[in-house]
Amino acid sequence: MLKQREPIVAIATPFGESAIGAIRLSGLEVWEKIKDLFVLKGKLKPRYAHFVKMVDADGSVLDEGILIFYPSPKSYTGEDMVELFLHGNPLILKKALELFLSKGIRLAEPGEFTKRAFLNGKLDLLQAEAVGDLIGAKSELSLKSAQRQLQGELSSFINSLRDRLIELLAYVEADIEFSEEDIPTLSREQIIDLLKHILKDIETLLSTVKTGEFLRRGINLAIVGKPNVGKSSLFNALLGKERAIVTDIPGTTRDFLQETLTLKGIPVNLIDTAGIRHTQDPVEKMGVERSIQRLKTADMVLFVVDASKPLEKEDLSIYSMVREFEHIVVANKVDKGIEEDVLMVFPQAMRVSALTGQGLEALKDIILQRLGLHVRNGLHIYITIRHENLLKKSSEVLKSLIYRLERKELFPEILMLDLREALNYLEEILGVISTEDVLASIFSRFCIGK
Repeated sequence: MLKQREPIVAIATPFGESAIGAIRLSGLEVWEKIKDLFVLKGKLKPRYAHFVKMVDADGSVLDEGILIFYPSPKSYTGEDMVELFLHGNPLILKKALELFLSKGIRLAEPGEFTKRAFLNGKLDLLQAEAVGDLIGAKSELSLKSAQRQLQGELSSFINSLRDRLIELLAYVEADIEFSEEDIPTLSREQIIDLLKHILKDIETLLSTVKTGEFLRRGINLAIVGKPNVGKSSLFNALLGKERAIVTDIPGTTRDFLQETLTLKGIPVNLIDTAGIRHTQDPVEKMGVERSIQRLKTADMVLFVVDASKPLEKEDLSIYSMVREFEHIVVANKVDKGIEEDVLMVFPQAMRVSALTGQGLEALKDIILQRLGLHVRNGLHIYITIRHENLLKKSSEVLKSLIYRLERKELFPEILMLDLREALNYLEEILGVISTEDVLASIFSRFCIGK
């Protein structure tokens, strides 16, 4: 029997009217605490859908629905669990929640059900993190990535690194403890070779962090430039729909517009900013100031110029602000021709026509390439900043070990201690070693009820 903690409850479906609303409960003797709130025919059977009536303290019926009881340890959390499905009226769900609270059951914290699943060994920490990613996935690619991690692909990769370090550590410890015995040992060259292979696999994982972060939160892609260079037309063309108002009148966009799309499976937060220029119009001036602020939050800036007209001071002034950020120069309106000075000043500019679609696919590809999202190394799993920090620490230890081993500057006892340190960082990723602060940080990002 796995450890059972105090019972908790949460509404597991989003707020608002719906056909069905779900409530989850988990913890020690949870059914015993709430069973007098239900009327059901016959005896409660584990993992069986029971038609029930939920009653108030005075015996009046609150609602009818379906109740399923999952006894420990065969439940999501590893504890006794109850899942209740009522009609999705917020008033019904609120009243049901109040009745459960009156029975001494407390409200669950964000992610507490999944946290209990981790603490009871139903999931490792990587799989638990994947639950949050699965719920918040913003594209099909991010959804598939989360599903792979939940199924244990990233765990398997990390565990394989861990197993190889453990095996190497066993050889080193045996060599120290039984140095006078006739037991198999590894040469210094063999140890170096093994460490280099492990290090290479760690570096392969590290190469996925940027893609992983963009998959989870999306790319902030800002379109900037002076008025009337076709920013809104480019915005609409990338979206594939008419979202921004397009006219020949400069200053039409007074504030930034934001929409989401996907580029090759990567979610993108596309931002159309107001044209940047000196203006006395107070409303347009506010829009220009906001455009400049959006530059600071963008992962990539598309700086747009009108390819069919000579460059002006405003273009160069705006570019002086943009050049310090990750950016791509976009020469728009090439269907009307290309001015020579545009190509002289910006020879690497992407030539596009938002009107005809010319160059748009090439622009999408270069956006992903410049952000480092075209390299996958054959992997379909992507790490987070937390994983990156720990993998880097492990990598640094291994690099130091290789350096000292190659120079014959390392004693077996120090080798053993350093291998354990590198191993500890990998185990922290898996949650074999964890602190309450780390767990609180991970699960606090989950929704209530999961």
